[in-house]
Amino acid sequence: MQLAAEIGVQYLEAYGDSQLIVNQVRGEYEIRHPDLVPYHDAAIRLAERFEGFFINHVPRRENAHADALASLATSLALPANAIEKVLVASRDLYCPSFSVEEIEDIVDELEVLEISSGTEPRDWRFPYIDFVLYDILPEDPQEAAAIKRKSPRFYYNAVSRTLYRKSYDGILL
Repeated sequence: MQLAAEIGVQYLEAYGDSQLIVNQVRGEYEIRHPDLVPYHDAAIRLAERFEGFFINHVPRRENAHADALASLATSLALPANAIEKVLVASRDLYCPSFSVEEIEDIVDELEVLEISSGTEPRDWRFPYIDFVLYDILPEDPQEAAAIKRKSPRFYYNAVSRTLYRKSYDGILL
């Protein structure tokens, strides 16, 4: 908000992943913890600098990119007047696009073999997708704990219906 005000933005839409903070800034929740009062006051003063200000909540699992930026910002808490260079890398993913006719031609040329053992093994990705999209965990407590622990390392793109694993620097693998 401070940067937007400094560069002359008049109308600002802000999104946050903390429902508590968003609702406190909106005035829907009261600030109970005394440590948050100075931050709230600063946010309100900044919001008043704009002609129009809108803030809304976005759950973390629905915005992995913003979550990565927020994590980066908190990790770069530097003393006043300190300078830190940050390398930001972006990689485009190649997604081949086929027409329906091309796919039908390919499928016509394939010989499909079905092997059935009575019960189909479930794809390992489904528990992660179920948890990320619907907060559904497996019944097995150990498997549920593993899914909760490992799920932040994955990103689900609902448009392409693809589960990506994130590298330690946040790049989708």
